[in-house]
This record gives sequence, C-alpha cells and structure tokens, in this order.
Amino acid sequence: MPIANAVREAQVKSSWIRKMFEEGAALKQQHGAGNVFDFSIGNPDVNPPQAFHDALVRLASDDAPGSHGYMPNTGFPDVRARLAERASEQQGVELEGKHVVMSVGAAGGLNVVLKAVLNPGDEVIVPRPFFVEYGAYISNHGGTMVLVDSADDFDLDIGAIAAAMNERTAAVIITSPHNPTGRVY
Repeated sequence: MPIANAVREAQVKSSWIRKMFEEGAALKQQHGAGNVFDFSIGNPDVNPPQAFHDALVRLASDDAPGSHGYMPNTGFPDVRARLAERASEQQGVELEGKHVVMSVGAAGGLNVVLKAVLNPGDEVIVPRPFFVEYGAYISNHGGTMVLVDSADDFDLDIGAIAAAMNERTAAVIITSPHNPTGRVY
C-alpha cells in the first residue's frame, strides 16, 4: 500500500537524525565508545542512580489493586502535584497539580499541544538550531515552522522571536535544556 507523499517526505527529512545515530554507533565500534560522543538522539548511556533502581523494584513489586492499571490521561494526581510544587520553587511561579499534564516523552507532549492549538496555516516559531523532528510535528497538525536565529552563544534572541510573531503565530517552541545545544534558559 503506498503512503502519502507528505509522509514519505517527512521520513526522508527526519531520517537524518537516525543516520547520525547509526553513524555514531559505527564510529564507536571503530574507535571505541570512550572516544566517540554521540549527541544525535539524546540516548542516555549511563546507568540510573541506585535510588531509581530501588524505587522501580519497589513499585514493580506493589500488588495493591489498580497499582499497575491505566492512570488518568493527565498523569497521577499526586505526581502532578509534586511536580507543580517543585517547578513553583525552582521557577518562582505559582503552579498547582492541575497545571501539569504528563506525557510519554517530549515528542508525545509536543504533538498533543500542537494538535490542540494549531489551525491550518498557523505558524510555530522555533529557534535555530533545532531538533529536526519539530518540523514534522508542526506539519502533522497543519502548521508552518518559522525559524529564528539564536544568539552566538545559543541563548534566545528575544528580539528575533518578537519580530517573527504575527497574527498567524500560534506557538513558540522553547525547550530547556535546549535540544540540540543543551543550553539551559
């Protein structure tokens, strides 16, 4: 069964990050893992802390009714409340659990948000350099990506973002730490 042209084009564009990952794996084989630093897909290569492992074992061993069933669509209320509390402390803003929605990874979360806010022809501003998949996420929901340059040190250029905004602007994607530079805003 043939696939849509837009999907085929998206596969070609998005495959570059996968090619970089595969090239990184080949270079690690050739030169040794300690001599190659792969910054392609953000795939952690360090073990999680022992406390995480212990908590995971404890949770997996929990046999309370419902402990391994589906959670609410927005995430467990107690976890959302704790995340809101932490973000409030760290960012100096007032958040409650109802302001937090959990997702399985940034890609899933961004796609849900873009589906919720984009109408056909809306624009999404993205600072350069950017994670290549953002273009696919935006076009999947009828939007157009508008790229703006970052400062030389990869900090946000607020003036460039403001200048790119217009009546069609529906969103600005800002990640922190920034992907792919790692810059924290």
